[in-house]
Amino acid sequence: QPAAVVMASYRREPPNQNTCCRACCRWCQGKLLIIINLLDFIGGGGLIAFGFYIYDKKFGPDYVYIPLAAIGMFVICTVFFSTCGASCWNSCWACCLYPISALMGFLLALGEITAGSLLLAYRKRYSNWLDQNHQKYNISDNELEHLKHGILTVSIGFFALAVLEVLRICVSRGYKYGRRYDEEQQRMMDDYEDMERRERADSRNRERREKHARLRAHYSQKYDL
Repeated sequence: QPAAVVMASYRREPPNQNTCCRACCRWCQGKLLIIINLLDFIGGGGLIAFGFYIYDKKFGPDYVYIPLAAIGMFVICTVFFSTCGASCWNSCWACCLYPISALMGFLLALGEITAGSLLLAYRKRYSNWLDQNHQKYNISDNELEHLKHGILTVSIGFFALAVLEVLRICVSRGYKYGRRYDEEQQRMMDDYEDMERRERADSRNRERREKHARLRAHYSQKYDL
């Protein structure tokens, strides 16, 4: 777009200033995104730890601990990409991580819903496996009850993480594009104010030259110069 057209549009309507309400909204979005990513990171780490705990203690078959550890690692990778991508609103390599994290978050939400549903569906089968093998792996009665109830807890945790993934995608999208919009508006406002300063300076110089020209004409007529 030519500079003359841009300047003309500035003269018609100044750019929108970044108001306190908008700044407060960006601040809330940023803090909410940090909290969501932190909860996701804690949830992913918990899934990995729980999966390896079950594997180490032989508290479950492969179909229990492998999905837990795999989804936990995927959650942590998604949180890393989301944090890097959302914190960059200028054109750089980190911006490429945002669409990747959004796609990963969408797939992760589907995977968490699927895993939670499968754990609920296989909950009775896992309980039967525990009843049949708790003596073989020296699982105490107290541990047996905790493991049976733990499957329900982990399933609910999967559904909660899926909700967090969707919320994170929405919040990070609004935060990223909002910051980019604010930066663009601030840049346009700086350009507008700089143009206004130059126009005021040109106007003062023009008035000064006209005043000097009038004075020269006046004294030329007065003294027949």
